Amino acid sequence: MADISNDHLHPLHCEVCQTLMYATDDQVGTQLKCPDCGHLNLARPRPAKRPPPRVMVDDGDEYQLDETHVPPPTPVLRSIESREAEGRAAARARMGVRALEPDPFDDDVEEPAAQPAAKPASRSRPANAPLANSPAPRPAAAPSQPARKKPQRSRHRPAVPVVQGVFSMIFSAEVMVRWVALSLTLTGLLFLLASAVNAMGTQALYLLPFYAGGCIVAGFWMISAAPLFVAIITESSGGADELHDPPGWMALDYAETGFIIIATMLSALPGWLATKAAVGIPDEQRFALAAAIWLIVFPFIVLSALEQGTMFAIFSPRIAASLVRCFIPWATFYVVSAFAVAAAGGVTYFLLSQASLLALFPIPWLAVALILLYMRLIGRLGWWIADAMPAPKEADEE
Repeated sequence: MADISNDHLHPLHCEVCQTLMYATDDQVGTQLKCPDCGHLNLARPRPAKRPPPRVMVDDGDEYQLDETHVPPPTPVLRSIESREAEGRAAARARMGVRALEPDPFDDDVEEPAAQPAAKPASRSRPANAPLANSPAPRPAAAPSQPARKKPQRSRHRPAVPVVQGVFSMIFSAEVMVRWVALSLTLTGLLFLLASAVNAMGTQALYLLPFYAGGCIVAGFWMISAAPLFVAIITESSGGADELHDPPGWMALDYAETGFIIIATMLSALPGWLATKAAVGIPDEQRFALAAAIWLIVFPFIVLSALEQGTMFAIFSPRIAASLVRCFIPWATFYVVSAFAVAAAGGVTYFLLSQASLLALFPIPWLAVALILLYMRLIGRLGWWIADAMPAPKEADEE
């Protein structure tokens, strides 16, 4: 058998049956007859061998990576909590806000790694701890994630928190901007409702678009306003004078919305039953009775839910006990709340008595301001109760 690796043999395949044949140097350029089918095939020289590639690095030298082909560094994955913490720190730095100091008595703040220095002697919660740090229990952060810091408290609690220092948070820039946004949205909602009422009668079909639009705007207003109300209550219960960690504008936090909606509905139930029982009195007095009962029940339900950490906990033994042990804070809160509602009601009655549409424009703005002030008073009441009540007994760790 001929050596197929010989450089003097040139392989070729039959164009018809693909039979492999070999031509010698003398047969290159001539036609060879296929032994199988008899077809004549032109013999071509084999392709010239390419010289082996030259080694870029000589023997004895070290290999080096070409800088133009260096792969990019692998990005370091970070948690969402760490990026949010860096974003809040950068925002505080731009606004000139001092960094928050961690509360040494907060059990939710993760302790740093053990150091040679001595540890604190006690980890018990003091009597002035807030009723609820957050509306829902949060899972403990992983060791690689930064702990979420608690809003910084005022150094000293005033003698009457529901009177002193109430407006410091209300007139802060964050709350004022959100007051304007909520007031504008509520003004649009009332315009849709007024248009729907005017369209009733012969123009019933004209009522449907305004009714649907009003429902959509009302749902959007509640979902965007409820997290703000919960933030005001929780941070005020910790003694904060401004929103250190305000909710997002489009957070759509349905859990925190549930705190306000459930508390509002359950607080309205006793008032509705009272109006059904009060037969024979004018409608204005029945409405005032229902509003008074709502103002009495709502603080108890919302503080109970926040203290228990769930929207369905409408009763808290600790809050119930505070009605007796902290009678003066509760009574002062109800007096201040009644005065604020009466003042806002008087202004509203005066505006409604004016025969002008422009007189109705300030009513939504006044209503939103009253709600924000009321939530601030509830938070300050929680702070007062937390200082007056004894510290809760913590479960013994196994």
